[in-house]
Amino acid sequence: MSTGEATDGVRLHKIKRPGGVFWFDLQQVGQDRDGTWLRGAVGSPWGAPHDCGALSVPVVVLLAANRPWVAWWVGDPADQRLEIDVCLPPEVTEAGWWYVDLELDPVLHERDGRVEIEDWDEYEEACHNGWMSSGDAELARATAERCADVLRRGMEPWLWRGWRILRQQA
Repeated sequence: MSTGEATDGVRLHKIKRPGGVFWFDLQQVGQDRDGTWLRGAVGSPWGAPHDCGALSVPVVVLLAANRPWVAWWVGDPADQRLEIDVCLPPEVTEAGWWYVDLELDPVLHERDGRVEIEDWDEYEEACHNGWMSSGDAELARATAERCADVLRRGMEPWLWRGWRILRQQA
C-alpha cells in the first residue's frame, strides 16, 4: 500500500434515501489492491440535512468503485468497531466519492468480537416505502450476510490494515 502523508482533502458523500445527503471531509492516506483509504481525524467536518459538526472520534474508511460496501473503522474508546455500510458501488467525483446507502450495516465490535447486522428496521422501511428497488434490496441482504461472515472469520488482510492505519493516524 502506498501510504504516507495525507493528500488533498476528499469529500465523501453518503446518500440516504429519502434522508438526503450526508458528507464527510476526509484525507486520502493510501491506495492499494483493496481500494482507497481515507481518514478523518478528530475535528474533521461533517454535514447532514439536519445538522453539521466535527468528528469526535477518528475514523478510517476503505472504499472501491467496484464493490457494494464501504468499511468504516471507528476509533470510539467506548466501542471501537468496524462498521460496513452496504451500498451501491461507490463512484469517484471531482471532489472525492459518493455512494447510496442500502441501510444494512454489518458491525464488528472490537471489545468482545461480536458481529451483528444493524438497521434491519431501516431496511424494511426502505423496502416497504419503495425507496429501494427489489434488486437493491437483494443486493443489500446478500452483501450484508457476506460481509458479516467476513467479519466473523477475520481472515481478510484489509481488516487488520484498517486498525493499523487508525492507530497510526490517531
